[in-house]
Amino acid sequence: MNAYVGIDLGTTNTKVSVVTKNGVEKIYRLQTYKKTIENVEFFDVDRIEEAVRKTLKTIRESYRIVGIACTSVGESVVPVKSGKKLHDPIVWYDTCTKPLYEEYHDLVNRLAPYKVSGSRDIYYYSLYKILYMQRNGIVEPDKVEHWLPVSSYIAYRLTGNAVWDMTQAYRSHMVDIHRRCWNEELLKAFNIPIEQLGKLDYTSSFVGHHDDVPVFLAGHDHLTGTYGLISLFGSELIFDSMGTASYTVGVATEKNNEFHFESSFMKTGGNIGIAFQDRQYYLASGMRFYGKLIELALKMIGLRFSSKRFQRLNESISEIPTSCAFYIYANGDNIVGEGVDGVNFAQILPDCSQEQILQTVYLYLSYASRITVETLHRLLGSLPIVLGGGLVENKIFMKYKASMLGEPLYCLNTTELTALGAAIAAIKGSRDEDTLQSLREKITFQRIEPHPQDVLRMNELYERMNEQYEKILRTRGGQ
Repeated sequence: MNAYVGIDLGTTNTKVSVVTKNGVEKIYRLQTYKKTIENVEFFDVDRIEEAVRKTLKTIRESYRIVGIACTSVGESVVPVKSGKKLHDPIVWYDTCTKPLYEEYHDLVNRLAPYKVSGSRDIYYYSLYKILYMQRNGIVEPDKVEHWLPVSSYIAYRLTGNAVWDMTQAYRSHMVDIHRRCWNEELLKAFNIPIEQLGKLDYTSSFVGHHDDVPVFLAGHDHLTGTYGLISLFGSELIFDSMGTASYTVGVATEKNNEFHFESSFMKTGGNIGIAFQDRQYYLASGMRFYGKLIELALKMIGLRFSSKRFQRLNESISEIPTSCAFYIYANGDNIVGEGVDGVNFAQILPDCSQEQILQTVYLYLSYASRITVETLHRLLGSLPIVLGGGLVENKIFMKYKASMLGEPLYCLNTTELTALGAAIAAIKGSRDEDTLQSLREKITFQRIEPHPQDVLRMNELYERMNEQYEKILRTRGGQ
């Protein structure tokens, strides 16, 4: 049977999805290997590639692969030459680049302002990873043939061709989102030749062949999941992708330069990036700690997601609370933005129970989601919200979230939407409309409907949380 393979190289795990006309046939879950060198964390791309190739070989035993696409986390970039890596890439979240960000922040802001970059300057962008690897002698600049995001590196190793997906280029902070090209002035200031970055193209573009199998482009993981959704069901939706981090995205096509913003559409950020065709943009806001924050809370109280004790604790908080036990704000959220370090618990009492800790984490994440969704609704109109990511399986958290947002939420009958999005990129690239139509018929949505009484209770909580966060922000501003 003919099959398309979507590879999703995530922060913790790599998922390989096998998709046919019958839907998602199989999902292989692999470890995303990392290693630490002198306190800096790197992806171990040799081990990752070996695991991917081994999985492709296994798939070939049962299917005829007719298309492959790979999506991945953003920001991490691999220096390559003559078909091989020169070094492993720095993991996207590593803070080793913060000193460089502080050193060059003013220059970068001048050469890549929001109206060009669509984003505020952040330390983990690819630009700073390139500068770090050059300055610390990890690579010699003139020895690099190409810098490639991890998703493009896998395609490069399979085909020998170097191509950046537009959605990954956006995460580099080195691209002009409106002209859809590299920011020449910025690159010149940092002595990065444009040819070292290479060709830009849209998701589902043809890259090359691997053993006679066509390989197609896919990009940033959250955006590739979005691409899969709008390919199946149209662009009139908001996609809330919930993984280790989160990204909430709406897609729209510009008519009269209405998305040529001079400044951020949210006070703490709000990104506008390149989507999947000319004049199409995505508007989004992310949170650096999402599923990771739940993991942190469970670690604090000695539990794991997979444990029965967690399941019992989760069930015990199924009723929506009437108050918030304490308040959370974190680096990169849409409450305080980049103005803090790490995760902060405010007004927490020493006798706070396990139930209260988990409830408060759910409330914080749901509250932050509402801030973003309400902003996107104002800009794009009232659109249905589709959820993706492993957290969809946490029914209690989904109840909190639907109640806080005050509307039904939809999720597909597959948790690995990003890997499916990569497979759909291959299907679209192959122009296989029959398989695409078959998927539309077979992939269904589950509807999460909030109870009206829970919505009322969450609205009251939302107002109280607004008041408390305003006080916290005023207090921090006065320090």
